[in-house]
Amino acid sequence: MELSTMLEYQKLDTALMRLENELRQSAAAKEYTVNKATLNTAQEQVLKQNRDAGEMTAQMESLIAEYDAIEKELKEAEGAVPDVENAVGADFFLRNVQKLITRLKVLASEISKMSSKIVELNQSYAATMTAGKEAKRKLALCKEAYEAEKSKFMPQATELQNKIAEAEKNCSEEFLTVYKRLRKLKKVPVIVPLNGYSCGGCFMEVAGDVLVTLGSKPFVECPSCGRILYKN
Repeated sequence: MELSTMLEYQKLDTALMRLENELRQSAAAKEYTVNKATLNTAQEQVLKQNRDAGEMTAQMESLIAEYDAIEKELKEAEGAVPDVENAVGADFFLRNVQKLITRLKVLASEISKMSSKIVELNQSYAATMTAGKEAKRKLALCKEAYEAEKSKFMPQATELQNKIAEAEKNCSEEFLTVYKRLRKLKKVPVIVPLNGYSCGGCFMEVAGDVLVTLGSKPFVECPSCGRILYKN
């Protein structure tokens, strides 16, 4: 594969990236992106709040069940008062009753706190739903403007995509694999010249064995940044 083929491929791809970036920087695209992100955030919060609500409900049910059980036990203990006939028994009875009463107070406090948390969660959920609905409404309104803006770029973008697809036919699989991986990592330009003994992308000096390899291959990858190197 010739160097000119690789550079032509990058030239076309760079033009497409420039066009895509121009669309992203448009007011319509920015507004669309902001509202879409807001809606996504609201949806994620709703899912989390639903999970939290389930956990809180389970905790509240557990606390109430324990409270009811101890209250029942306390009533049963109080009903056993007439059966207490000695000081030792009376002392044990009083300690047990006091223990149950103390636990009931603790549970009552925990139930109160959990109730407050549930109220706060419900309020937060309502606010999130309102924000989500508003973001969805705004997204629907700005989507039309975004699609209109996008349609202005489509003819040129389609033309470039067709040229890139045609150029790929003359490129090796090895080159395309490396190029597309680096492009995804946003290491652009992907193909850079060797400036003396240094990479034209990261400016790090290249070892001698890499230079030797470059003499027998159309390109090599920079050991430092991974970009595709070629000799001028």
